[in-house]
Amino acid sequence: MNVIANLKNKYSYANTSVKKIIVIVILLVLSISFTFIPSHAKEKRVYIVSIKGMIAGGTEYEFEKALKEARDGEVLIVSLSTPGGMASSMDNIIEAIENSKVPVVIYVAPAGAEAFSAGTYILMSSDIAAMAPSTTIGACQPRIINPATGFPQEAPQKEINAYTAKMKSLALSHGRNATIAEKFVTENLALTEKEALENGIIEIIASNITQLVGKLNGMTVKNNTLNLTGAKILKIQPSMRGKIINYLSDPQIASLLLTIGLFGLIIGFFTPTFHLPETIGAILIILALYGLSYIGINAAGILLIALGIIFMVVEALTPTFGFWTVAAVITLIFGVMLLPASSAINEMPRSWYLSFRMVSIVIIIAIASFFIYALIKVAKAKKIKPRIGEGDLVGKKGVAITDIKPEGQVKVSGEIWKAESDEEIRRGDKIMVSEQKRLKLKVRKA
Repeated sequence: MNVIANLKNKYSYANTSVKKIIVIVILLVLSISFTFIPSHAKEKRVYIVSIKGMIAGGTEYEFEKALKEARDGEVLIVSLSTPGGMASSMDNIIEAIENSKVPVVIYVAPAGAEAFSAGTYILMSSDIAAMAPSTTIGACQPRIINPATGFPQEAPQKEINAYTAKMKSLALSHGRNATIAEKFVTENLALTEKEALENGIIEIIASNITQLVGKLNGMTVKNNTLNLTGAKILKIQPSMRGKIINYLSDPQIASLLLTIGLFGLIIGFFTPTFHLPETIGAILIILALYGLSYIGINAAGILLIALGIIFMVVEALTPTFGFWTVAAVITLIFGVMLLPASSAINEMPRSWYLSFRMVSIVIIIAIASFFIYALIKVAKAKKIKPRIGEGDLVGKKGVAITDIKPEGQVKVSGEIWKAESDEEIRRGDKIMVSEQKRLKLKVRKA
């Protein structure tokens, strides 16, 4: 009986062990199966970001932010509408697109939008270029500000050649029509969406995002076929930081903030007991330098602004009410217009050059007018003789300029007064005013 019982126990133990082994094997198989689930089970995402307005430091920030958020997506669609912008920001955006692992689609939209100048370069750097109906691209000829007139003019041939080569390189590397692309720069050519498609500049015309995503589905980008069936469309919201950076990195805003900030410091130096002007001035200078860090600075502009401020200081110390102020205004206007580095503003929209010149002139004349007004007020105040009220001289010390017995004359606070005294005072004695009766003082020996 004991033998049978032992056999039963051994069989039960072995059976339990087999069951445990089977459970472990099943768990291992399931674990391996889940590990090697095909990638198509992952949620597909299409990211969209909207970029509008001038290309500047804020736009550059928004592009970088969008590329980071879209890292797990199938594609990033950038809805673009811009008249152009800063060449330095344009170059950084192109570099970010070229090095992006996620495919980037530049979509000129909505209907009526444009992507001129810097915007066209960004379009040409995209993996897929698309346009909405009634949109335009092109007009990429670089410009510079003529320091003598303040008007935009065609950039030197050296600059044009460099930008032409950049445009051609982008077109060839993305399989687009390099001959037409070059004309964007050399002839300021502009194309509609239909002309761009016919000439091999873009790949898609789409009326909206849904239609665009449908046409992108199945296209080959960076040796991968896009599978966007059932993809979730996610919109990347613009940030407040990007908007602020865009304002500060606008060359005319940064230049004027610097000029106004320097004037704030000057006013603070002339009014040492009132600390608000220099505080505001310092804040504006810091904001201006932050904006100018995105742009680049022309040394000639800095020197002219410094010279203009020196002229203002000379006017304040030796008022001529005209000559030095006029010299300062002219110098400051040219200094502000020349402050941004020329390489940074080659791709700015043409209308910007006019607004930059007009805003510079208006702001600087307004500052100069205020400066002249303050000088005139100071000059008038200096001409007014101090008024002494009744009782103001009580307790003041002076000197007797005649004998006082009991009346005579004294000199107090630089003025001669009639005086009387209860004691005899000799000429030259020191006196003190004990009472003031209108224009007559009662005095005693000090």
